[in-house]
Amino acid sequence: MSDVSVEQRYEKDVIEILSELTADWDDLGLNGAMSPDTAIVAELGFESLDVVYLVTSIEERYDRRDLPFEQLLMVEGSYVTDLTVKQIAQFLREQLN
Repeated sequence: MSDVSVEQRYEKDVIEILSELTADWDDLGLNGAMSPDTAIVAELGFESLDVVYLVTSIEERYDRRDLPFEQLLMVEGSYVTDLTVKQIAQFLREQLN
């Protein structure tokens, strides 16, 4: 499988997970469906606890509890302010392949 299709698979998985997590939320304010460029804080309204649920859901999906999420969530000792579907998918591709 090429890197592009692997990353697209992870993007699809992340969108699926995000859709499940936000299924009972009121209007997300998205114009259309989630895409690789969808930002989880700015567009979906995620807060810190939602990110914890996302991490847990990813761990469960891939049956992995050892993923170094600090590499995704922190840059130079500070937490990132937002993440896109694509960034999460790239992290998963790097860690799981």
